[in-house]
Amino acid sequence: MYSNPMEFLQQMGVGPPGGLPMPSSFPSAKEVRSKARPLSRNVLENWKTLNTIIERHEATIQKRWSKKTKESRKRILLSSWPDMNATHRPDLQAFKMNSVRRLREQERTRAAYLWPYINIEDLAKSKLLLLFINARGRNPPDAFARADIEACHFGMISGAIMPAFLNEYVMMFTGRHSPDTYGELLSWDDHPDAFEWFQTQRGCAHPGEGLMILEIQDRLYSFLVHTCKLILHEIPEASLLDSSTPVQPEPPSVSANETGLSSLAITAAEAPYRLPAALDLMRLESIVAAKLSAAEDHVLALREDPGYFARDLLEWKDHRQECLPDTLGRQHPLLSDPFKEPILWERVVQNALTTAISNLEMWHSAHEQIASLELLQQKHAPNISPDKDLPEEYAFALYRLLHHLKQFSKGPIGALKVGFSASPPMRPYFHRAPHDSNFPNKIRVGNTTGLPKDQDRDELRWIMMALFDDQQLHLAGLNTLTDELNRLTQSSLKARQLTSSWVDDQVSDLSVYSQCLHQIQIYQPWAATFEDKMAEVVDELRNDYVTGVEKFMTPYFHTSFQGALGALGNPSGGRFHYPVDKPRNRKNTEAMREAETELDAFWRVLQLDLERNHAITPRLRLLLSRPIQRTPAWTEAARKPTSGVEALLKPLSDINLHLEHSTEHTIGRDEIPTRKEKPKTRGAIKQAEIVPEAEPINHQAPEKSPLFKVDKRALRVLKTIFFEPSASAQPGEIAWGDFLHAMASTGFEFFKLGGSKWHFIPTKLDSERPIQIHEPHPTGKIPYYTALRHGRRLFRAYGWDRDMFALE
Repeated sequence: MYSNPMEFLQQMGVGPPGGLPMPSSFPSAKEVRSKARPLSRNVLENWKTLNTIIERHEATIQKRWSKKTKESRKRILLSSWPDMNATHRPDLQAFKMNSVRRLREQERTRAAYLWPYINIEDLAKSKLLLLFINARGRNPPDAFARADIEACHFGMISGAIMPAFLNEYVMMFTGRHSPDTYGELLSWDDHPDAFEWFQTQRGCAHPGEGLMILEIQDRLYSFLVHTCKLILHEIPEASLLDSSTPVQPEPPSVSANETGLSSLAITAAEAPYRLPAALDLMRLESIVAAKLSAAEDHVLALREDPGYFARDLLEWKDHRQECLPDTLGRQHPLLSDPFKEPILWERVVQNALTTAISNLEMWHSAHEQIASLELLQQKHAPNISPDKDLPEEYAFALYRLLHHLKQFSKGPIGALKVGFSASPPMRPYFHRAPHDSNFPNKIRVGNTTGLPKDQDRDELRWIMMALFDDQQLHLAGLNTLTDELNRLTQSSLKARQLTSSWVDDQVSDLSVYSQCLHQIQIYQPWAATFEDKMAEVVDELRNDYVTGVEKFMTPYFHTSFQGALGALGNPSGGRFHYPVDKPRNRKNTEAMREAETELDAFWRVLQLDLERNHAITPRLRLLLSRPIQRTPAWTEAARKPTSGVEALLKPLSDINLHLEHSTEHTIGRDEIPTRKEKPKTRGAIKQAEIVPEAEPINHQAPEKSPLFKVDKRALRVLKTIFFEPSASAQPGEIAWGDFLHAMASTGFEFFKLGGSKWHFIPTKLDSERPIQIHEPHPTGKIPYYTALRHGRRLFRAYGWDRDMFALE
């Protein structure tokens, strides 16, 4: 043991010079008990009062609060909590203003860090306060003890607020519901398990954090009781608290999240006000499965659709930092010198293709791990208890997933670090340092000075710069920053206009990784020990990740895109001009066939290079062996060549026969991974030359296609996305709202993920496979060529074609 607290803290790296922030104080055990006992009494007395009110009057509170104006709600909130912070996440606002040192002792700023979710912007909305009252009034305080201290994690890790320090003691919370036991202080010598409780943090807290929990809850429950009394102001207090009044049934929840299909933004907004959730692996598996499906579709579209291939490369090129003018307003040499421009395109092609393929493998790895974790959770369910450590097998699977997700999240962060400043909407606000011929690949980017202030733009830049800075990211936390980013882009039109669709793609991926990480990190009470437990097996986790990543990712980055491959993928000069959205005639048909030939040539060379580098995993090989659509030759007699789902289907180039043969000899057909799905009974899929074992998704179809009866609005959308091109007519754009209506009419529920992606879950179909589709940005209208791609994806996933829909 240490002779005094300072000796112990110095060993832990706390205190000057350059150490961690010092504790706020060093109270004795007697002083801690004298502070804790009255706080504990107040918390439980106020909770009992709140519980009595809620069990008898919650429906009335909901009805009255929902009818009040925003100004009326604001008056009630300020009456119950004078000087309540005005903005969402006031702790971040204080941190951004660099006010920690200057205002640390001021009560308003301290409140911002202790109660970051107590603010007018959030609570004046119609539902969040009602969720808060319901959760706190119907569940005892110990259910929120760990969540309440985690809520002020940012304040503690930034040093803005610090708990007191008392060594060799632990404060108990879980399962304790009386003033004498709730927040009870125990010495390590008082109980044989006290030290273990201190280490595992199961049902307890360090004494300093325990005092903070009691302080937080003391004011929270007092606030909620006072607020309920103001809402029910005409009911005498004696009647309000009369326990002889009959208890009423709990009213329906006001949450938008009860179906489990709300957006990640709504889930994040409601989380601080709800009962801490269990680990919902089923929901995470659904989201990640759809991400995997979208990654597969992206690779297939790059392989199949020349127009999509060219647009994707152009987007990557538009987000290269070479596109930024330097401080003197000059172009980068790779853009100003026509002889050097092919070098830029080689880099673009490499970035786009390696990212697409590695994303496919990362989402596959994440999905595989979450699915395995679901099985382990079911296997060990009888032994999972807050009073015990997690089963070792299950715990290690959690650590492994957590470690992998943290590594995977670096991908979109790295892409945004390069592409955000160079994106067309943000380009005026950044500049590039002049080109240095001695270091041609090194580009330094800085902020453009002298710009007028713009709150939304500056907040968007602050969030992004915090994501890119390891220290700021550690302080604020990935989940906090992605939530703020999504909230800002949803609430501010200006911020939305400043994010390109490419940036939205990266934000969407990052938001899902962040949500998966967050769900594991709030898996209490065990999550409190994850960091320490993972440190004990860090070498094993690191080796596991390196082995897996080297197996399926490193070879992609060893593939050279210089020379012939880069030239074949260069879309400049109209190489991949693909007039699929133009009327069908000889000229347009021949242009489409020529573009398809160019794309086939690129992929033939790329596949050979990947094969030489042993970079084709079984999953990628199977994906690239699927049949693709190719435009048949123009014939004057036909004048209406079939297309869409009726187009000619043919396998990829002859290389696929070699790849399939190699697969059989290297891994064996019985080792090829397949995704299990419910057999489909909707839609007849027309295919050619498909090897059954090579299909990761079951596309078997019935003999007869069903008929969907939909209204005129939905039918117009469905006939457009499954349109058969003709020589005289082409459909126009589709409004996003109309597309959502059509998907709802055919049996889908949906919610918005981060960025611009929406998650669609079939609820009335025989398939359970989800799908993710981008909301068009920034116009809100789906272009025809994009609508055709949506039709192809729905055909692959559910076997749909235009003949399956009719007017009701």
